[in-house]
Amino acid sequence: MNFSALYPRDFSCFNALISPKLKILCNKMLLFIFSTWIFLSCDSVEWGGIEITLEGPTESVPNDPNFETQFRKEKTPLEGRNFLYLGSRKADEGSLIPIVEILPSGLLSTPNVSHQKRLEEFSASHFELGSQFTLFSDGSRIGTLTTTHNDLNQDYCYPRPEGKGIVRLTSDAQEVQYFLALARESTTIPYLTDYRPVVQTRGLRQASMDMAIEVISSVGATWPSSVLESRKALNFFRSQLDQSPTIIATFTKNDALQIGPAPVGMYSILLIGSNHDGLGYQPTYVDYRSAVPEGKAIGRYVDHLDLNGDGQSEIVLEMLGEKSKWISVLGLNANTWNRTYTDSCEPPDTERS
Repeated sequence: MNFSALYPRDFSCFNALISPKLKILCNKMLLFIFSTWIFLSCDSVEWGGIEITLEGPTESVPNDPNFETQFRKEKTPLEGRNFLYLGSRKADEGSLIPIVEILPSGLLSTPNVSHQKRLEEFSASHFELGSQFTLFSDGSRIGTLTTTHNDLNQDYCYPRPEGKGIVRLTSDAQEVQYFLALARESTTIPYLTDYRPVVQTRGLRQASMDMAIEVISSVGATWPSSVLESRKALNFFRSQLDQSPTIIATFTKNDALQIGPAPVGMYSILLIGSNHDGLGYQPTYVDYRSAVPEGKAIGRYVDHLDLNGDGQSEIVLEMLGEKSKWISVLGLNANTWNRTYTDSCEPPDTERS
């Protein structure tokens, strides 16, 4: 817009007489008057206004590929799930920890209870006051445990919930200190009720030695100073009453059945032998582990139990490493034992835990 048209007269002489500050003031007044004229001249225009919406900042999600899985894991309900427990007792006081979850399709690792909330959820679902468990040893029912309180067990490579309570054993199982257990409502298989552990004989002990000598020769391992002294554990069981006893033995060179660093030249052998045809014992499972380069992993027998109702027992093992211990399970297929489950010594399987 041409301002000279609004003020046609020449005020140059007057402008020369006024001070610079007054000139600035006059200019500002003119700007105000002009702006007011613009506003009033537009009073016939309809204004829609401005709509302002306030929104909170977008919640950031951790840049972790396992975030969704971990969230889903924490939401997986614990009620109604079937677990196998490992137990021990002192006098009439016993304790149980879950070692595997039993599914129709197989075995799965137990939930991770590193977080207090998850521990409380498991205890509320499975170890609430008065919960009852059926105890087993050598494939037979031997008693019950009724929970009174719970705790956290950190004996294994990841934390597990622990239920504690009162143990009642049958008269023929009073010497049993370690056992397996199932929740009473999960005990649907008609397990044996007569506890009849296999009595050791000289022939069974010698058969374990003969198989160990055969294995050491076949794998080319360094001979221990005494094969007999290298035998650290020896157990026998019958998976079926009409079968010969099964032998399961652990041998180690330069080490004991313990968690700790592997000495130089250390190795271990876990072997299982059966006499199916009556012609003598033959190895049906061999786990030879040289500490270098495979790492220390000494296996020892815990117990056996038919977990899926197929008439064949599964064997529960405890594996001893340099820094921790973990659980492993063997299953029988065509007269041969195979590993069906093992803890990874990492957080449990994320799909169900």
